Amino acid sequence: MASSIEIREVKMSDVAGLVDLYASVGWKLSEKQAYRIVDFSINCDYSRILVAELNGKVLGKVTLDTVFPPYAEIVNIIVHPNYQGRGIGSRLIEKCINIAVKLGHNIVYLMCDPSDIKMHRFYARIGFKPAILGNPKKPRSYMWLYYFGGDSIINNFLVDHPFAEFQVSKRRKIFHKLKVYSMKWKDPVTGDRLEVLVKGQPGQPLKNGIMPRIAGMKLQWGNTKIDCWTSDESFENHRGQFKLNIKNHSEKEKSIEIRPLIRKDMELVLKYKPNIILNPRENLEVIGEVKLTENFKVKLNYLSFPTVIASVILKIDRGVNFVVSSGFNLSSA
Repeated sequence: MASSIEIREVKMSDVAGLVDLYASVGWKLSEKQAYRIVDFSINCDYSRILVAELNGKVLGKVTLDTVFPPYAEIVNIIVHPNYQGRGIGSRLIEKCINIAVKLGHNIVYLMCDPSDIKMHRFYARIGFKPAILGNPKKPRSYMWLYYFGGDSIINNFLVDHPFAEFQVSKRRKIFHKLKVYSMKWKDPVTGDRLEVLVKGQPGQPLKNGIMPRIAGMKLQWGNTKIDCWTSDESFENHRGQFKLNIKNHSEKEKSIEIRPLIRKDMELVLKYKPNIILNPRENLEVIGEVKLTENFKVKLNYLSFPTVIASVILKIDRGVNFVVSSGFNLSSA
């Protein structure tokens, strides 16, 4: 039966089916609310609803938000109780990942109950890793899981280090004065290691929550030893300061190319040459300005967090790519 289920984008004719689907799991959704979210999805370039359909019946639903590259968020996956365990959820998630990666959003994240081991197994099979561990004893303290797809540094590192061991921090740590969570891969044979530093918090707080994002990376790979990190600065009148630091711990100089990775309706101007030679033990601070153009129409309050994300790609010696991001909360947007 699973092969005959169609995974597709939502249509206006699915409104009644979504109402019934939500009711099947005990969630309230009026027809008016369903119409509004379907209409928003159909007419939005960064948020889409996918449904699983069998013989005209909506059996599953998920929302995919691809707002700020390279991130994509998977939200509110629902599968009808009578059809769970038949691969529908896996197909919805995998379809989201395929769409996101094709759009250039190869870091996919989602929220998960920290005590639901069944769901942990489900997401682990697909390739998700925990980035922020939640606390099942605290309300709204959910886990954040990350999936790294496409040509990400994590995938490239694991290709060259197939026995790399993964570890995630239970609490925040200090990394160049930033309070961040750590995802770390270490090769027991070579000693090479990659550490991804995530800024955020467990779950989705009712107030003052920030979108989980990669605020720093630490790499030891062969003769390359590099730290890089960002600092979140002020943001007023649709402008903010972007601050990037790069520390070369290597014994040799490193060539570094910096390229902004932002939405088309944003600007990130770096006050530095895009191609840099960083001497051994040298620390470089790169300052830039983030600007929302008049074409910026993202409804931030419709997202999990009202956070504007600006990212850069750092290409080390024309090979290894880092991605680091700054986030600016616009709670009144």
